[in-house]
Amino acid sequence: MVKIIKAIGHDKGHWRTLRRDGIARYPSDFLLSLAQYDASPIDADTARLEKGGRFLAWQRARPVGLIGITPHASPSMRHRAEVGPLYVIPELHGSPIATQLLQATVDHAIAKGIWQLELTVNEANTRATAFYKREGFLQYGRLPNAVIGASGPENDLMMLRTLQQASPSFCP
Repeated sequence: MVKIIKAIGHDKGHWRTLRRDGIARYPSDFLLSLAQYDASPIDADTARLEKGGRFLAWQRARPVGLIGITPHASPSMRHRAEVGPLYVIPELHGSPIATQLLQATVDHAIAKGIWQLELTVNEANTRATAFYKREGFLQYGRLPNAVIGASGPENDLMMLRTLQQASPSFCP
């Protein structure tokens, strides 16, 4: 059984361990290198967790996945939020955990009046792209040379999902 919890400051060790694992295993899918993440202050993670919008998945008393959602700060963009990172440990790929984590962000967004979720995904990460499409995200663009990875420039796909239950009547 999996339990999704809202992550807070005291969860920083679990958050950092999972995120570090994701960066180590899938460096092209995270914006930071392992060295950059290791050098980042733990207080920065604590602050992000305390702001809210971060969730951990637990199974059998161990953290197995994480996700974050970051609302845009501008008043004219309060209806939008960026989803990410999303990570589930490899032995649980294909399980419903990623969907459960994403649903936690959807519920959080609706509660905050957010009705447009956005994300970018490495174009080479076809598994993640397929997952997001199954979950209702639409690709609306492609950003060439979004990041410079270990092998050179990498492209990102830009995706969004409109949350109809939270959107105003003028929503497409």
